[in-house]
Amino acid sequence: MLTDREQNVVRWLRQQKVATMRQIREHWDISHMTVVRALNKHGYFTSYNYNSAYYVLHEVPQFDDWGLWSFREIRFSQAGTLQNTLAVLVEQSPAGRTTHELAARLHVEVGHLLSRLVRDRRLTRQALAGRQVVYLAADPQQCQQQWQLRQREWTERAAAGRVGLPAGAAAADVIEILRQMILTPGGRPDLWARQLKARGVQVAAGDVQRVLEHYALEKKRRR
Repeated sequence: MLTDREQNVVRWLRQQKVATMRQIREHWDISHMTVVRALNKHGYFTSYNYNSAYYVLHEVPQFDDWGLWSFREIRFSQAGTLQNTLAVLVEQSPAGRTTHELAARLHVEVGHLLSRLVRDRRLTRQALAGRQVVYLAADPQQCQQQWQLRQREWTERAAAGRVGLPAGAAAADVIEILRQMILTPGGRPDLWARQLKARGVQVAAGDVQRVLEHYALEKKRRR
């Protein structure tokens, strides 16, 4: 049960919406521990930016579908810390998340924390087409499902990125060729053609080369 002092803190913070520990203490001329007790009893979130300096009562945020809420430039997450938020957002995504996708949504730098989550084995990662890194769930089965969907999405976008298809090529074959390039990014047209034939996709090295040229992938690989 909240004491009178603690109730004052809760009522004032509800009116202010968001405040720092220092602001609360100085307004009421109370100790750090009094504020902590009030917040712990009532329930609260701390901001995932500004070094977790800002507090909000648990009932105030109206979280969006990503579990995020902001007050001006101060940002909060239903998952709590930024590290936990990254893990949750990756795990909840059907196809994993890239650094760019997460940073664009969270409006903070996330690369160092993603690397830490991988080191701590809370997440895994894969390189997509040798360039873009995709972060995936740690659970092997979920990771595989996310990775397969991400590959399929990438190949479909790559195939649609240019008008039409290479001359004489079937869309299904083009998608399989692009997918094989992801699976073995250091390969060559003849190697990819052999690998595809082993999987029952009847294409020649020349067909693979035409896909490379049509989508300007050869230039990207050299770069």
